[in-house]
Amino acid sequence: MKALKAAAAALILLGAVPAAVYADQRIEMDYNSNGTVDIFDMVSARKKGASAPELKRLSGFLLGNGDTGAQAEGYTLVWSDEFDGSSLDMDKWSYELGNWKLDDAGNYITNGWGNNEQEFYTSQNTEVNNGILTISAKKENWTDEKQGSYEYTSSRISTQHKFSACGGRIEVRARCDSGKSLWPAIWMLPEDSVYGGWALSGEIDIMEGWGSTPEKICGTIHFGGAWPNNTYLTNDYIFPQGDSTINWHTYSIEWEKDEIRWYVDDVLYSTQKDWYSEGFSYPAPFDQNFYLILNLAVGGHFDGIDGIYAEPATFADGPKHFDIDYVRVYNKKDSQMTPTKQTSLALDNYMEGSEASVVNKEGCTAVIIKNTGELEYAVMGLLRSRSVRAGEKHTLEFDVSSTVQRSMVVTVEDSAYTRYLDKKLTITPEKTHYSFEVTFDHDMDTDIKFQLGNIDGAAAIGPHEVTLYNIKWD
Repeated sequence: MKALKAAAAALILLGAVPAAVYADQRIEMDYNSNGTVDIFDMVSARKKGASAPELKRLSGFLLGNGDTGAQAEGYTLVWSDEFDGSSLDMDKWSYELGNWKLDDAGNYITNGWGNNEQEFYTSQNTEVNNGILTISAKKENWTDEKQGSYEYTSSRISTQHKFSACGGRIEVRARCDSGKSLWPAIWMLPEDSVYGGWALSGEIDIMEGWGSTPEKICGTIHFGGAWPNNTYLTNDYIFPQGDSTINWHTYSIEWEKDEIRWYVDDVLYSTQKDWYSEGFSYPAPFDQNFYLILNLAVGGHFDGIDGIYAEPATFADGPKHFDIDYVRVYNKKDSQMTPTKQTSLALDNYMEGSEASVVNKEGCTAVIIKNTGELEYAVMGLLRSRSVRAGEKHTLEFDVSSTVQRSMVVTVEDSAYTRYLDKKLTITPEKTHYSFEVTFDHDMDTDIKFQLGNIDGAAAIGPHEVTLYNIKWD
């Protein structure tokens, strides 16, 4: 593969790149020391026994699909994976396994990843070889004791908790086999859902492809309200006649504070800037850190039969492959974005036998209660899965008011419901400030819960609203 890439560089090279333009790469790439980086350096590099990664970088430099395009626009490389090892780099990536979508606490929410997908994601469907990451979708039986039986497998990997970016240029060179029900995707989700659940906190799709129509791809953003009150903006890119996703292409976005641009091989095909997150100021939600995801789905609403089923004939000749040459992330010099600091943390919700809603707004969260239900925890606003370490002292701070006087229970709990903080408060229409310190004796993930169910006879109160302001967990 590396030799083929080098040969391709030689065949389509139209001119030389002056080494002075990229002085920081002169020593590394000017192999014959003539002051110019050109095709003759590729020949010299191979004669001198340059490593596969060195040849790959030089090929990308000459083709203009690597560092050069980004650097010419004033970007600097901050993170990358060239897939030059013999296995997936687990310091950079994690596997997302199974077929069921989980919440932040690890609880199963819905099957098919919320999209009717038919595959079961495993850690066995990736391979790194000769500088290429390959994700393979296979027609094979797979049974999981919790999630059931499946007829297809694939892989989904992400950089969550390992790398995330706020703005910049994200660039991925990839190709994918075609066939009905294949759904390759390069996309991003928020590292911390500071504006609330999907799609309040946004989603960025750098590239999604239809296996049945490989002559086009799309780039999309999801935003607005929490599902099902979300919306999206999208545009398609149509390849020139005779070309498609089965060939190698570079898919990228350039993400600035008030604009996101989508490119294929540096050809601009979409620009979006009219997004919003309900209750928050622009440019929310795309002013926070997002992590990267690579996956090859099978079936589902995007390209499945009837929006669900996979096409067995697609796999008649064996597994189908989504190949990734590299992933590169750049920051733009002198205009690097940083996440907008939040004055109040957004709360998730939990309801059981109650009628209520949790609405996150700029600086506060409103819990609108029509019926408290029968249980103390039938209405809750939550901060889920906050990691803490043994011996750490954390502070929970907030202001609170209620349209009627009532009781609220505030707890900090581990996964076994052991309470490290347990306070019952009387809240009134007067806004009141509270601050609690909590110390932990071992490493764990904790949930912070604001319980507003039937506490001290609150079921008899009738409709009311509780507002929590300036929620902080430090």
